[in-house]
Amino acid sequence: MKAARTRLSWLIRIIVLIASLGILTSFFYPLWHYYFEAPQYPEGLAMSIWSYKLGGKVDLINGLNHYVGFMHLDAANFLEFKVLPIAIVLIALWGLYVVVRASRASLLAWLSFFFVFGIAALIDFYRWLYAFGHTVDPMAIIDIEGYTPPMFGSSQFMNFYILSYPGIAFYILIAGLVLGTLALALAYRRKAKTANEKLKPKSAMLA
Repeated sequence: MKAARTRLSWLIRIIVLIASLGILTSFFYPLWHYYFEAPQYPEGLAMSIWSYKLGGKVDLINGLNHYVGFMHLDAANFLEFKVLPIAIVLIALWGLYVVVRASRASLLAWLSFFFVFGIAALIDFYRWLYAFGHTVDPMAIIDIEGYTPPMFGSSQFMNFYILSYPGIAFYILIAGLVLGTLALALAYRRKAKTANEKLKPKSAMLA
């Protein structure tokens, strides 16, 4: 009887199920967007970052990077594009395990991993942006100082206006994290309610 009380409710398990299956849809959308605009490119140059590839005007942007000595952008050179899809699938499968296992401990472990993964991914993203803008070829045609592209928002680099903002896949992952947090909050709320119900008979006897 005690084990049944500690199992997650069907509502909580459905929330975790939705979160787990939902994050798999992040593969169908970009995680991040970059937009570059300059007088010579009034129509703008767009580049998208997916969990497993780069999209948009990557070749043209690489041509511009060559002039200032920035590194060449090639998906094959990014370890992240190999690790990130595996991590997303792992989180989804782990979430499905939580649904089957139906314990608070498994839910807490899953959500903790999900949260740490998200923080680590953002830190790695910023680290890469810094490395990109500060690993400059000294033999480049145009000599520049180090520059870190924006992670959120916009900035000006030479005559280029640069805009960076999250894509749909990013918000899908955030939604999964929020649903997981909601599920954990409901689980501990249920635990507190059960504990209070156990104390009621004792209180009545004391009265």
